[in-house]
Amino acid sequence: MSSVGLVLHQLEIFAVLIVVGVVAIKSHALDEQYLSSLSKLIMRLILPMMIFTKVTNGSTREDMIASGGEVIAATIAMYILVFITGYLLRRAFSLHGNYGRVFWAATMFGNVGFIGMPLLLGVLPERGMLYMALFSIIDQIMLWSVGIYLTLPAEKTAGHSLVENLRNVLNPAMLAIVLAISFITLGWKLPQTINQALTAIGDATTPLSLIYIGGSFCLYDVKQFVSKLEYYAIVAVKMVFVPVLLYYALSFLHFRNEVAIFITLLTGMPSMAAIAMFARVNGSSEECALGAIMVTTISCLVTLPLVAYLANF
Repeated sequence: MSSVGLVLHQLEIFAVLIVVGVVAIKSHALDEQYLSSLSKLIMRLILPMMIFTKVTNGSTREDMIASGGEVIAATIAMYILVFITGYLLRRAFSLHGNYGRVFWAATMFGNVGFIGMPLLLGVLPERGMLYMALFSIIDQIMLWSVGIYLTLPAEKTAGHSLVENLRNVLNPAMLAIVLAISFITLGWKLPQTINQALTAIGDATTPLSLIYIGGSFCLYDVKQFVSKLEYYAIVAVKMVFVPVLLYYALSFLHFRNEVAIFITLLTGMPSMAAIAMFARVNGSSEECALGAIMVTTISCLVTLPLVAYLANF
């Protein structure tokens, strides 16, 4: 099956799971409080276990040495591009104040944990999670520095430095990444029984994450979001144009094709759910992040296969 076919197949599965989440809310099998608890369970326990087991079971020290430099370089290039893209889109739509700052963050950061990881496991089953671990080092540093900073109200930014926010990088997902890379470097393996148990827990990440996304959609007022053109600009520019541009740039620079496909798909991810959480906690424009999440997540069912086709994977 071609990469376009694999992307389509994965997104078909995702669509079914999202619908299950919608049905769960509508049938009162889930409610808003349970979704909040489910999100914490995924982010603090289940997702870190998936990262650890997929990386340690599917990669070797030789793989990490061979591809590590390219993945980190491609990730840095991606963040430079999406940072500039967010700034330019904010200026193009004359978005000011807290709304503009959160819009910039929603443009920059993609839903890597809930959508990116499950998708890459289907498209790049052998080394996808190793690449993800290396990518996540840069991603987490950017999220907990620039991401937090942009979701702070303008009047609060004077008291928060980017360096201060870096302490938040010490979270369960980053711990899992560090442990996994250490295990690969040292050639360690978990006992079979423990490995099978942790793998089973980690495998629940994909269905639970997508059920959570589907359920969350039922809690939004769709009408207030679908008419805002700036959200569709994120879809057209950040989720289609920039990923394709980056793919051909990396190919021109002779990056290995797997790495180019990997970073292209991650660049095309819809807006990250955590941006809305940050905005809510910091007292900023949560509604901007919610609108971006809704429009871009639904759109990715079309844009990701389109990117795969235009990039001619």
